[in-house]
Amino acid sequence: MNVALHYFTDSPNFGDLISAVIVDALLDNSIERVIESENKLSAVGSVIHSLADGTQVWGSGIMIKGSLSDKLKFHAVRGPKTRKFLLECGYTEEQVPEIYGDPALLLPEIYQPKVLPWTRDMWVVIPHHSCLDNAHRRNYWGNLTAEDYELWEMFGYRIVYPNQPWQEVVDAIANAKGVISESLHGLILADAYNVPNVWWKANGENGLVGHNGNFKFEDYFESMGQINRKFVGDFEEVTEDNWKDLMSVTTGTSLVNTEVLREAFPFGSESKV
Repeated sequence: MNVALHYFTDSPNFGDLISAVIVDALLDNSIERVIESENKLSAVGSVIHSLADGTQVWGSGIMIKGSLSDKLKFHAVRGPKTRKFLLECGYTEEQVPEIYGDPALLLPEIYQPKVLPWTRDMWVVIPHHSCLDNAHRRNYWGNLTAEDYELWEMFGYRIVYPNQPWQEVVDAIANAKGVISESLHGLILADAYNVPNVWWKANGENGLVGHNGNFKFEDYFESMGQINRKFVGDFEEVTEDNWKDLMSVTTGTSLVNTEVLREAFPFGSESKV
């Protein structure tokens, strides 16, 4: 038997690439992941709106509130906002079980980051991958010089781009004093590795380009029981005086049980992880 994993591949992005890493670790030994198959799966990512009929959905989320297939099979979704939208689209309560969690939360069970002592006193800054594609943002980041990076590092900011190898990004996150991320998966992986973090909401209430406002962030925060999540409009707002306050998170009841999420994986074997 084989299965094809659907994930975003239009531009290199660590948050999407780890979908294959996690799925490969959980797949039953008798199942091979291939590029094309009648057995389709989605995991990490805001991809539900782009899935083909019959796709098995495990932990994916919504990015754009638009039309979607009415023939998907749900095992888990990223958060309650995604589930609510699916119910509004006509899926029944039974078709979308109340099993929540972004599969990226399972990465610490699969990948042990390298130890990078020199980053222990640094805030890792992660722009969204659209900064590499969008003309307005590209002009800003493209004009940076080595002196810019040296200056930021002098003040404790280490810029890590989402198109770097996923291991490098995860290593940087896991070793950071704190994470300032415009990327949702920068925040999710910081939570997964128990690293303080703050949301860098650079576009304010408009959200990221091509996204439905801040829906996917709020979907994840609600799943984790994170209340009134703090954010900054520019990463340089984080300073030695305020970083602990900005990165503190008020938590209510989390809806995510990683053991239940893992058990909901539709092509798995208990011996894989």
